[in-house]
Amino acid sequence: MLTTPDDTSPLPVTVLMPTFNRAHYLAEALESVLGQQPPPAEVIVIDDGSEDDTAVVVERFLPRIRYIRQDNAGKATALNNGLSHATQEFVWIFDDDDIAAAGTLAALHQALADHPEAGYSYGLCDKFFGEWPNDARERNTAYASDERAALYVRLMEDFFIWQGAMLARRSCYDVVGPFDTRLARSQDYEMALRLGRNFPGIAVPIVAFHQRHHQGVRGPKNASVKAHEVEQAWRKYNHLIFREIYFSHQLHEFYIGGAGALTDRQLLTARIQRGSIMARKGLWDLAVADFQQAAHEAAALGVSTLCGQELSALRRIFQRGARSIFQNRDEAQRFFGAIAGFPRPLRGAIEGNLLLPVTYRMRRLTGVTDRKFELGQLGMMARHLLRRTAIKPYLDARRTDQGMYGVRPLLVS
Repeated sequence: MLTTPDDTSPLPVTVLMPTFNRAHYLAEALESVLGQQPPPAEVIVIDDGSEDDTAVVVERFLPRIRYIRQDNAGKATALNNGLSHATQEFVWIFDDDDIAAAGTLAALHQALADHPEAGYSYGLCDKFFGEWPNDARERNTAYASDERAALYVRLMEDFFIWQGAMLARRSCYDVVGPFDTRLARSQDYEMALRLGRNFPGIAVPIVAFHQRHHQGVRGPKNASVKAHEVEQAWRKYNHLIFREIYFSHQLHEFYIGGAGALTDRQLLTARIQRGSIMARKGLWDLAVADFQQAAHEAAALGVSTLCGQELSALRRIFQRGARSIFQNRDEAQRFFGAIAGFPRPLRGAIEGNLLLPVTYRMRRLTGVTDRKFELGQLGMMARHLLRRTAIKPYLDARRTDQGMYGVRPLLVS
């Protein structure tokens, strides 16, 4: 049955809120979820062995919520525990330090009611620092697409479907399996990838929640991560996730717009896309392997121009915010050496499009925290990309840059 804004009967939704030593923020997160109109039918707090006043905070919300306490084992284990107790048709996973925006649950549920073929619906979020309420918020970027494959490729490039902004059918979690308990970080990204690979998603043009950024410790007790170490931890676990993706996925899953068996030219596009994703994640050995093979295939096929998906993929490798970090000059030499294996003029076209985000980053050096590190990275890139044959393709890229392929920005209506 479709819901209406005046409907006060609970929606068939289980909210899962794993928590660990977040008593200071937990009440605000719970109030924002319980205050949804209509409200969720079930809210489960999974306490991952907290040592603060979490139990005292939770007591204020009983019996409106269910409280499950477990020994400290990490967020993934807590979520699997919560999923095993969920009784409703839909699941909304919400962090213990964020704030749900008014009307989120009704909008996400309505989208799934209107689109029974979809496995999940999702919106945007914005972020704030410190205490709530807070008007100094920065909108995060998300994307939408009518094509599952395009959305999934974009999701492999960047994480933009946050759990607090996503409502999924419980049956979808049954299909894709439990959260990966090896991951102390990025377990939400890994699950979003599994859902995106298997089910269409419906974008809803709303800010679904307000994401709190703070200096608290993340992760379970035996694998905690301080706030300033989060980026390094993300990189570590993303390497694990995407190394497995590289070997578990078929090459055609990296191609946008195909139906049925792909042609050799389309498979080349898929390989360049996969290599670009691996480069974005800093998995240089896998990126080099793909680009070396792509160079051989391009030569055999007589390819001299890049298609739209290839242009888009290449232009995102060195975007600011990507994890395409060279640990040393040898890594850079191997990657750019693979690019050098492409036949001319394809090599110049590739290098010109790789150069585009590098020049954007050069113009924004004043806003970089670790300027010395950024200069070192840009220096390695420029050394290999500032070539005469790359200049014209670079200028063409500047005139035609759209930044994406097969997807569109998700904007608040």
